[in-house]
Amino acid sequence: MLDGLRVVDLTRFVSGAYASFILATLGAEVLKIEGPAGGDPYRNQGTARVGDESVLFMTLNSAKKSIALDFRAEDARPAMDALLSSADVLLENGRPGSLAKYGLDYPSVHARFPSLVYGSVSGFGDVGPDAGKGGFDLILQASGGLMSVTGHQSTGPAKIGVPVTDVGAGLACVVGVLAALAERERTGLGRQVSTSLLEFSLAALATVATAYLVNGELPGLLGSHSPTFAPYGAFRARDGHFVAAGAGSEALWRRFCETLGAAHLVEDPRFADNASRVAARDELTAEIESITTRKDVAEWLALFAEAQVPADRINDIGRVLDGSQARALGSVQTLVHDLAGAYPAIGLPLRIDREPLPIPGPAPLLGQHTRESLLQAGMEPAYVDALIAGRMAAEPG
Repeated sequence: MLDGLRVVDLTRFVSGAYASFILATLGAEVLKIEGPAGGDPYRNQGTARVGDESVLFMTLNSAKKSIALDFRAEDARPAMDALLSSADVLLENGRPGSLAKYGLDYPSVHARFPSLVYGSVSGFGDVGPDAGKGGFDLILQASGGLMSVTGHQSTGPAKIGVPVTDVGAGLACVVGVLAALAERERTGLGRQVSTSLLEFSLAALATVATAYLVNGELPGLLGSHSPTFAPYGAFRARDGHFVAAGAGSEALWRRFCETLGAAHLVEDPRFADNASRVAARDELTAEIESITTRKDVAEWLALFAEAQVPADRINDIGRVLDGSQARALGSVQTLVHDLAGAYPAIGLPLRIDREPLPIPGPAPLLGQHTRESLLQAGMEPAYVDALIAGRMAAEPG
């Protein structure tokens, strides 16, 4: 769908790399710029590996081309400018201002290539007193407020188990980049699109954050329940836990209670309406679990399905990936790597015309596309050979 779009990718780690992975899967040509000595740090990190290749790196960098080029080096400047001159998008996720010394900050790039869309992802944003701070997902889950509502009162705050702010910021960056490209069709000019892990944290907190802004309420640690609805969360059964949403309407609340065999809860003044149930959530949960612990998860799910009360088991990752629904959606794909062989990959969370988007190719080897990409950008072969060899023996074309 983005065939013909060229992206110069200076990103590392998760947030920016996920943004460029999305664009690559949608069909853009993504030129991943990596330092010649070792490349992206994720090439050698993580315990999961396919052969000698890091699953962490391959997950985030499938379908990209690798160019081994030290953009900080003076002799690489002509090569970088040649790549940018033929590109539509530049993506970076360094600390704000860190690329200025290399002439790769937005004002410098925009002055040379005014039609280029410039996408930036940072930890805390590119304005304000914390703009210069670096931050990984863990730091922003804490600093951005997510950990203040995640976890249980008995055990304390908890990190969400996956890098949600990284992935969310990457998605937000792509939304902005695509909007800027659409605007460029009318104006001919690029824009700088900026987002941050902090801004995604605040977006994810939107409902509880707005409640705080309106009435000053802080929800505290929510465990597996909702600050807005009750019953709406995880409940113990005889052999484990399940989730159920019995609060979408008063009719649903009554069906929920009838399914439990607890019609008396509907008449209990402590639970007269949703606001009352939220205020008395701990008491309500205790009442519910005094009943749900008498049957197994599968028994409750069958009863809730018959009553049309939304409920499901809490699946582990294996059960989800091996399940028929994930297979029907085409969520898992198989790619073939030049060294590692066949390996599984998770596709984008969208389908076009009800079909999953195939990931166009595997993650690249370090520097695999350096020569062809620089030649396509108009550089003289002698300059490219010298650059790859680490010595400048010829003038750039």
